[in-house]
Amino acid sequence: MKKIVVLLLGMMTSLTTISQTKMTVAEVSQFKQIVETEAKKMTSLASDFEEVKHIKVLKNSTKSTGIFRYKNNKLLWQYNAPKKSALLFLGDKMTMKNDKGRTSTIDLNRNKRFRQLQQLMMAGYNGIVFDENNFTINYFKDSMQKWAVLTPKSKEMARHIKEVTFWFKNGEHSVSEIKIVENNDDYSIIKLTNRKINESINDNVFQL
Repeated sequence: MKKIVVLLLGMMTSLTTISQTKMTVAEVSQFKQIVETEAKKMTSLASDFEEVKHIKVLKNSTKSTGIFRYKNNKLLWQYNAPKKSALLFLGDKMTMKNDKGRTSTIDLNRNKRFRQLQQLMMAGYNGIVFDENNFTINYFKDSMQKWAVLTPKSKEMARHIKEVTFWFKNGEHSVSEIKIVENNDDYSIIKLTNRKINESINDNVFQL
């Protein structure tokens, strides 16, 4: 039985490898142009999200759910379960609200780590997802989707983030899924659902 399981796993791995191919230079150029053009047209995005975090020292992964709101470079990332907390980016400021309702604000000009976090969270929606000045990027595709794997070039960012992957479903031009791998190989997978693009979002949403 053990041999059969190993054989099946091997077959599944082979099939995954076969279906996944690296994009050609022409495909990359066309993909980037379309995504960047559509991102520049985006003025707002409202979405639900599910985040699953895998930590090596824990036996089970942890799951969180919440809402994502983006409008004119204002961004709200709010966790609703299992505990309520939030991150709010407004210009050069980031405000955090913990599960006890306490808030604190950080000047992003003085904190490179959180500035990088802001850039990554906004990357799929402000037209600079393919930041080849700061990342080495490889592009892949299969029958269902395309994705870009970003590896930080700077040692400063690499101390915190090992790799980031942005997935785009075929026929769509905004990010549907994100994987962030930390430098210790812990990682989070974030899936965006019920996405609504360029619909009205009240400015009151961007308050904590």
